[in-house]
Amino acid sequence: MSKKRLPYINILQSAIKIPPSDEQPLALDIKILPDKNIPPEPFFGVWLVDISGSMAGDRLKNAKESLKEQVKKLPDGTIFNLVTFETDVHEIMVNEKINNKVKQKIIKEVDKLQDRGTTALYGALEKGVDLLRNYTRSGGGLKVRKIFLMSDGDPTDVQVQAKNENDPNYQKYFQLAKEALEYKGSIDTIGALGEHNVYLLYEIAKQSTGKYIFAEDEEELKTKMIIATDQTVRIAFSQPNIKVKSVLGGIDLSDMAQYKPTVIRMPFERLGNNEAKAFFRSFEAGDTYQVLIKGVLKIDQSKIKMDQPNKVLVLDFDFGEGLKTTKEIFITFTNDNSKFKLNQDINKRYANVFSQAQEISDCTIRGDAAATQRIQGDETKKISK
Repeated sequence: MSKKRLPYINILQSAIKIPPSDEQPLALDIKILPDKNIPPEPFFGVWLVDISGSMAGDRLKNAKESLKEQVKKLPDGTIFNLVTFETDVHEIMVNEKINNKVKQKIIKEVDKLQDRGTTALYGALEKGVDLLRNYTRSGGGLKVRKIFLMSDGDPTDVQVQAKNENDPNYQKYFQLAKEALEYKGSIDTIGALGEHNVYLLYEIAKQSTGKYIFAEDEEELKTKMIIATDQTVRIAFSQPNIKVKSVLGGIDLSDMAQYKPTVIRMPFERLGNNEAKAFFRSFEAGDTYQVLIKGVLKIDQSKIKMDQPNKVLVLDFDFGEGLKTTKEIFITFTNDNSKFKLNQDINKRYANVFSQAQEISDCTIRGDAAATQRIQGDETKKISK
């Protein structure tokens, strides 16, 4: 297995030379390019598959065929878990280590699946996170940990109101998504056809740094489930993060969004007055990732040195597996307005990206899966040859 290297990182900033002030808006445009030459790697995976009555016919047939194709492609050493859900939740296979013999065993179990019942989606997600938690606490060595959640309908166990994002029951699902993130796992959600709860599946994916994928018909469901697995084995860095530290005062990080290869708002947390932590999506080998971070610097003007570069931020990147690097951001403060310099392109890009992010949010609440995918970009267009 080839040794991983730090990715290429380039950072552009909106404020370069500016007059001193107590508060300064600042946007950072970060480009990250992982190495292309990373071979497929085994991972810890949990497949949560909806086999409720609405999946009858071609939907379940294609989901089963897709799952069998995914299994055939899994690298040896992958830890495989299969959970099905209808009115009840069933652990079909747990912690099976992939080899040729195990692949045949899984395929036989998949062939037996039959549609029935309603849609215990919450119970299935709870079980998936429980398997992830147990694996992590037991010292499981695989760095990439992924839950795949495929469903074509609204949950019938912990019910939520479609088109009402204020329904408190949504938070029960989102808490599970955040717990998956805590245990270094992400959740890819595959919404089958136009009948699933778009807001629910999109937010579960977003809040766990996973992907939301929409399948318009039964054949696309099959294809996109396969591609989601293909992309997982190409992950170069699983859930990297960045700590943003202020040097001259404080930092109020207000927003973060990825805009290449797709548009999605990303989670972050405030660690104190002068530090915040942001979570990236997992990076796949050979792709180009660009992320915008927006915040306000709280500046102690007594610490400023005029007309020379001042270090204002320290960015600590952690890509896992011991791969860390630090970047520094400098701003020159001057009262000479002939020297003022701003990168307005970043501010314009920020306005455009967050306008798209807001539009995506509106589409998910309306339940418009096709528009959501069109605006954010289709994750499954990046097919490994």
